[in-house]
Amino acid sequence: MIIQAQTAQSQPLNIADQIDFRSEKFNNKTLFKNEGFNLILFALQKGQEIKAHTTPREAYLQCLKGQAIVMIGDKINTLKKGEIIVLPKDILHAVKAEKKVKLMLIK
Repeated sequence: MIIQAQTAQSQPLNIADQIDFRSEKFNNKTLFKNEGFNLILFALQKGQEIKAHTTPREAYLQCLKGQAIVMIGDKINTLKKGEIIVLPKDILHAVKAEKKVKLMLIK
């Protein structure tokens, strides 16, 4: 279920509680979708990964719980709870869970 912006204004949500882990592969869920704005959640078990890819516009990845390795181009970053990182457009990036991790992507 995608929550429209009007609904989100009426009540607070615990974002990390809006997505669960899956054992077979990472889980993702679009929480908010609006013109020019998407908020997508990811839940990865330790060792699960989002394969390398590019995006046509800049995005922001925030760690809600746990810890992940984020590869951007040839740089390796550790992303921990409460931290956010910019994923530049047209640059190859990937994510791998070092621990169980929940992430929020804003694009």
